[in-house]
Amino acid sequence: MFDAMENLLSTGERGDRSSTAIGTDFAAVAGTAASAVNHALPLPRLAGAIPLSVVPCRLAAANAAVARFLIQAGAVREGDIPVAWDDALQVCERALDTWVKRELGALHCLRPYFSLTAVTDAGGYPSVSRKEPVRYYKVDICWGECREQQWVVGDALETLERQQAGFGAMVLDVLREKNRFVYPLFTPDLACDVASYVYWCGEENEEVALDMECGDNEEEREAMREDMVTRKKLDEAFPAWANATPRKRRLPRAALARLAQDAADPLARDIAADVLALAALRIEDEFHPDVDGEYIGFGAVLSWREDDLTVRVYDDLLQLAHQSEFCDRMVELEIVLDAPQAMRGWQSAMRVRFAAIRLLDRLIDRLSTGY
Repeated sequence: MFDAMENLLSTGERGDRSSTAIGTDFAAVAGTAASAVNHALPLPRLAGAIPLSVVPCRLAAANAAVARFLIQAGAVREGDIPVAWDDALQVCERALDTWVKRELGALHCLRPYFSLTAVTDAGGYPSVSRKEPVRYYKVDICWGECREQQWVVGDALETLERQQAGFGAMVLDVLREKNRFVYPLFTPDLACDVASYVYWCGEENEEVALDMECGDNEEEREAMREDMVTRKKLDEAFPAWANATPRKRRLPRAALARLAQDAADPLARDIAADVLALAALRIEDEFHPDVDGEYIGFGAVLSWREDDLTVRVYDDLLQLAHQSEFCDRMVELEIVLDAPQAMRGWQSAMRVRFAAIRLLDRLIDRLSTGY
């Protein structure tokens, strides 16, 4: 099948086979109708070899070049190519998405998506109205979350903290330390930081915002304070150790390793082991989007309670971000088509990120459902 795809990318056999197949199918339908006039006529159907969509030759040739690049890079496996296909570029994107899902395995909470877009040598995307040949120069690859969800983790973290002082704080600390390099999460401490920007004019509390809106009118100030997210409401929503974990409260690595081996609670042992494994991974290629607006590419919202302020702050941040420029991607890179080795290198480097995503997913699942 792999060789067949290569042949189809470089020859015009596919069009000939499609024409033959449709002729044969309709001939068979006509013969059946003639020999069985007393039966209901079957509806005509297209043979499996007939493409569902027609790709202009100028685009098909350019898409084939991208397919060859991915095959040379070893990014597409024979088993990932369907028996029937219409467009080489779509086949390759689906094949790479299959590779992602195969590498990640089954996830419980996170749903990453993968996108591959070919860019012309002029630096843009092809227009269907142009007639000159299309030549792709590079592919743009990006990551994101299909649908971010809320996961309540406060009860579990507080249970761990009661079992061992600093345990819950350590779990949350490693989660927020690693997620920004792997799969950004909106955590309670981040909600506190965002509140300063969204509500308080960048200040530590709401007083400056109240001064700007209400002046010295105490009645208006109290009404506004009642409706808005205030410093007091945030401080009361989470334990002090959850807002900003002091370094002295972090559980030592050796103590965490002992919990992973000897904790009486099986779930606590599993969580400790996952936190140790996540902390040991070295991923330092943090994504810095080239946009002036807000970054909202979060994979999940970790709230303390079902109805706490984390979700409200997150929703208000999204609403603010959508009023101007924003970025909702986690990873974005470009690879030129004459460097298949760069594609191989990226795929190899992604394996450590996949391991981290699996650990993050498992931790979120255990914290949100375990206790």
